[in-house]
Amino acid sequence: MPITTPPVARIQLGQLLRKLREQAGKTQEAAAEALECQKPRISKIETGKATISAGDVRLLIDLYGADEATGQTVVQLAREARKRATARIPDWAQRYVALETIASAMQVYEPELVPGLLQTEDYARAITRAADPERSEDAVERLVATRADRRKRIYDETPLHLSAVLNEAALRRPVGGTEVMVEQLRYLREISELPNVTLQVLPFSVGAHVAMGSSFYILEIERPARATVVYLESLTSGDYIDNAAQIDWYVKSFKLLQVSSSEETETATTLEEVIKELT
Repeated sequence: MPITTPPVARIQLGQLLRKLREQAGKTQEAAAEALECQKPRISKIETGKATISAGDVRLLIDLYGADEATGQTVVQLAREARKRATARIPDWAQRYVALETIASAMQVYEPELVPGLLQTEDYARAITRAADPERSEDAVERLVATRADRRKRIYDETPLHLSAVLNEAALRRPVGGTEVMVEQLRYLREISELPNVTLQVLPFSVGAHVAMGSSFYILEIERPARATVVYLESLTSGDYIDNAAQIDWYVKSFKLLQVSSSEETETATTLEEVIKELT
């Protein structure tokens, strides 16, 4: 299993431990008893919110009856997860970026801005400055570089499958000025032609809709265990939903947004229209 950053390793470790526990027919209470801790700690470990020592990992490996090869993978992940992260992003965002790294598919609804994976560098630079006018130029450039690096997920050998619905406002707000916005719109038009990207626009004419006042990201993960996570972001933090009923509501809501949004051919036409209006 490839390992990249400590946050990614934490998530992979948690998924693998949960999969092994469920296969062994063990409860979180049993795992907590083995580690002499409370059940909430097991939950945090399995969701990648907390690390675990190699010694405690071995206790769980024995409890779950994992084979030697799997046990070695788990211990390796535990060691990697405890290393200090070197990511150039806020601590609260590191888990999301880790999830994004290992996700196989993502569904996104954004009401006011272009999603990070679809942003040009100048657009990302403009919103980064606007989000914190006191941020130094060095910090701005580090964040922009990180976002540009994340965009490679779209072009990987096994690329992320991205379905995005953008409110029409996201296309019409001139972030960074006319030239920056035109470049961004042209990039959207270009990237929407990729086979792994589906881009739709929710027009103003739709009126009220299921996600008014909200933005959300649904991440589908296949390995080391299947999982669906919903990510919500505020100005200074990120939140994750892993309750099955709530996740189902977001999945249904995204499908409703897709039904209400333009077809891909209409999206291309809308992008062309906005570009002409700006130029």
